[in-house]
Amino acid sequence: MTRIYRILFQACWGLGILSLLAGMVLKLLPAWADRLATSPRGGLALAAVLFLCALATAEMGKKTSPSG
Repeated sequence: MTRIYRILFQACWGLGILSLLAGMVLKLLPAWADRLATSPRGGLALAAVLFLCALATAEMGKKTSPSG
């Protein structure tokens, strides 16, 4: 179970970084945001949600580990 939590944590963290970078790029290049029909705020909100998911997953891993 700990391995699943670690994989989920890494996936959320990595996707959060990618979403953060995408939001920043869309903020710097508004023409891309218009072409993709999205807003930088959406990428930043997704990044925030993914980082919160990563934190919650890490806490769940601590609570369910045999040593903790």
